[in-house]
Amino acid sequence: MTHALIASLRAAAGDMTPALARVAETVLAQPDATLRQSITELAETSGSSEASVMRFCRDQGFSGFQDFKLALAKELATDERARDNGSPSDDIQRLVETAITSLRETEQLIVREDVAVASRKLLDASVVECFGIAASAVTAQYLAYKMTRIGKFSRALGDAHLAVMAAGTAQPGTVQVVISSSGSTIDAVRVAELARSKGAFVIGISNRSKSPLIAVCDLALIASWPETPLTGGAFPSKISQLLIVDALVSEMTRQDPKRLVELSRTAEVVSDRSF
Repeated sequence: MTHALIASLRAAAGDMTPALARVAETVLAQPDATLRQSITELAETSGSSEASVMRFCRDQGFSGFQDFKLALAKELATDERARDNGSPSDDIQRLVETAITSLRETEQLIVREDVAVASRKLLDASVVECFGIAASAVTAQYLAYKMTRIGKFSRALGDAHLAVMAAGTAQPGTVQVVISSSGSTIDAVRVAELARSKGAFVIGISNRSKSPLIAVCDLALIASWPETPLTGGAFPSKISQLLIVDALVSEMTRQDPKRLVELSRTAEVVSDRSF
């Protein structure tokens, strides 16, 4: 099978400047890892700069890093499909294996002290707002649901305009939880910046430790398995975020055991909703 992009990189690497050549060599050595990196992470891994990465992408005919990653993702996905002949059983096995790996890696990434601090902030908050857009809205809704189950009201905002308005009226005592797998979603970064400027405590949940969102948060909780251009909302990245949510709520009940009583009460009031 012809790999137009990878082949062209191999052919062109020798004629690049040292900085661009380092980017090309890094991509060629670990193309799968490149798909899960931000531009900042690739620059650091290759020992170059973000400007060099952008120049590298444009020299290859792409408008930017995301455009380059999309083309690379398509090429790698085509090759992977060819290797396993598109067997459904292979897809299921891959999903299970990546989910297990994602959970184990997230366990290693979770800083227990940060979870404890974040949980205390959530317990003490006068208002809790959870914001995520598109697939990240699922995690925001899950967090709001789990907190409501233990008697701590919060609301999930999946609309960027509503989230900006909520962030713009935030006050000290408000906790804003902003979720973005890439950490580069403009709306997510804007909400975090605005809420923090108003005195809110901002918690970021992302699958990338070095991103614009994490840079503007008071506290960051990092999940494993960053998404690629073709895997937005992928199960492995989402399940690792949900693990963080469960870790937060579990810690909240540990710090405030009365929350377990609230859990029983919420269970009772919905018990007649099932046959």
